[in-house]
Amino acid sequence: MPDNPANSYSRDALSAQQERRLIWGLSISNVLAIGCLFHSFTLFLRPLNEAFGWSATQMTGAFTLGLITADLIAIPVGYWVDRRGGHLVMSFGAVLAAVNLALWSRVDTLVEFYILWLAMGIAIGCTLGNTSAAVLTANVRDYKRGITVLAVFSGLSSTTVVPVVSLLMAWYGWRPALIGLACMQFIGPALINIFLLRGTVGSRTAEFAQRKQLRDSGLPSTTSSMARSPLRDALRMPSFWLIATAASVHWFTIFALNVHLMPLLHQRGIGVQFAVLVFSLTGPAAVAARFIMLIAAPNSSARLQGRVFFPAFASAMLMLILIVPLERHWLVVYAIFFGMSGGVLMVVRQTVVAEIFGLRGYGAISGALTTVAFVPRTCAPLAVAVLADSFGSYEPVLWIVFGLVVLGTLCFYLGTMQRVSARN
Repeated sequence: MPDNPANSYSRDALSAQQERRLIWGLSISNVLAIGCLFHSFTLFLRPLNEAFGWSATQMTGAFTLGLITADLIAIPVGYWVDRRGGHLVMSFGAVLAAVNLALWSRVDTLVEFYILWLAMGIAIGCTLGNTSAAVLTANVRDYKRGITVLAVFSGLSSTTVVPVVSLLMAWYGWRPALIGLACMQFIGPALINIFLLRGTVGSRTAEFAQRKQLRDSGLPSTTSSMARSPLRDALRMPSFWLIATAASVHWFTIFALNVHLMPLLHQRGIGVQFAVLVFSLTGPAAVAARFIMLIAAPNSSARLQGRVFFPAFASAMLMLILIVPLERHWLVVYAIFFGMSGGVLMVVRQTVVAEIFGLRGYGAISGALTTVAFVPRTCAPLAVAVLADSFGSYEPVLWIVFGLVVLGTLCFYLGTMQRVSARN
């Protein structure tokens, strides 16, 4: 396969039809898995509270524990995918997620709930996000298009899975609904990963196989190029930390506004219905922007996309700050602008790794970016809440977030000034 020596060792290059099958299969798997493991969680808060008296803070604490666990295992999972491909680890993660969903229906204590979400975090880390992107970069020629298709479909998970879960809960109750989710997770992502990913390789599969051949032949098992760890090399580069800072700022802003946009609009005197409309527009706007980029600019570089949409992201924040004296319809413009720029930057975060640092070691390097960003991402809602309480208003906090986005924009520009290694 061009641009990827791992594939030339392990098997012939995938045909165009096989690549399309891989992209669409992973897209369907991600739609169902994200819907089952992320978007459906909020639907169970009320019935769990009514059944056990657990507070929203206690339950979201377990969810946060799962997300932190997924972020912390991103590097070893990425290393595994680089070395052995995604078949085993993604199949394990999808099956584990299905088992956890079934066990959730039998949970009776808060301790069990936290243990369950600790295991769920392992399943999420093995299945979603960087793992799918690492499989595509190692097995698909046009990996950027594949990752964009994946992102477009992932954005549809809330509109496809959540209504089904709501109906199951209304008809049968929350415990049977979780069994239904477990079946959906197994029939969809688990079986897709088990059968579709068989034979896929990682970005360093050939490298490690060659090392084994050399050892078996009694020859030195490493060369100067093979001995170098791509992750270690990346961590020594200023570009990695600049891009990591930009990605962390992006995650911080997205997570902060996802939680605090509604109370912010309420503080400004915006009615609940209109606030819900503004909030709900960001998701479809993100999907629309990814689709437009897929059709209109499929060959544009991640470097260019980031340099266009990071300033757009900052402009959206500035729009939200200055929207107070303007008419309410400008909030709709803000929501569309914020959703579109933030949605494209989600794709850029994954594609820029291959473009700047190369395909070799993509999984581990991308996992390191996720691990670095886990503190800003998980602490964003709490940090904004503390600042808003300290200032007595959200307005000063918005200026701080805007300053962070400007910093992230500058870091992305500096971090992508030149490619630091060859693609391979």
